[in-house]
Amino acid sequence: MKEQYLKQAEKFVEEACENLNLYGLFDENEGWANCHAHDNADATAVYLFWSDEKSAAKLQNEEWSNYKVTPIHLGVFLDSWLDGMQKQNVFAGVNWDENLYGLEIEAQVLKSSLIEQSQKLAQDESGDETVH
Repeated sequence: MKEQYLKQAEKFVEEACENLNLYGLFDENEGWANCHAHDNADATAVYLFWSDEKSAAKLQNEEWSNYKVTPIHLGVFLDSWLDGMQKQNVFAGVNWDENLYGLEIEAQVLKSSLIEQSQKLAQDESGDETVH
């Protein structure tokens, strides 16, 4: 199971960097969709994010039926979200399934992965890749 969640997290990083957007569920009164951590006792909460709208919409059930799928630009996420999440000990749950299962990732770990992937994509686009 853990391997499946790791693949979902990798997919999140790749797609968020390619599309320059990620998605969360937001309600004007309640804020962003989040839940208690399953695996990290020191986490104050886990905020949920997806790399595509369709996956986020699957969680618009019961508890989050009034929430709207809301895009977050990758640059804003990197510059404004992750440092604050780290300071508050809030983890990120990326591409969780409809049963609320997936990896809980420290904000700085996710930030590093997103920056690394963005740099890799920028290099590939600039033609710096090695020709075989």
